[in-house]
Amino acid sequence: MATKKATKRAASRPRLTIDISPSLKRRIKVAAATEDMPVSAYIARVLEQAVPVTDTIAKGADGAITPEMIRRADALRAEQKAPFPKDSADLIREAREQRNAQL
Repeated sequence: MATKKATKRAASRPRLTIDISPSLKRRIKVAAATEDMPVSAYIARVLEQAVPVTDTIAKGADGAITPEMIRRADALRAEQKAPFPKDSADLIREAREQRNAQL
């Protein structure tokens, strides 16, 4: 039954997949082993330290978006005025043309 609990607990957490070099993977495995931790727990700890909640606009403890978050988003949107002077498809097309002209 312990396996079912562990599987259920792991399934309820979101996953993050990244590509890293083999040498970085080895260094992470060695660092985790040095701390006597599973690699996933070690990486989670490192990320928690590197990206503190206060540096991000996080949802409230219950997962809801707070009124303060909405006010901050509205303020940022007002500062931005017009997001792009042109249609985004036109910007992408122009960037492709510039890239192809350089080749």
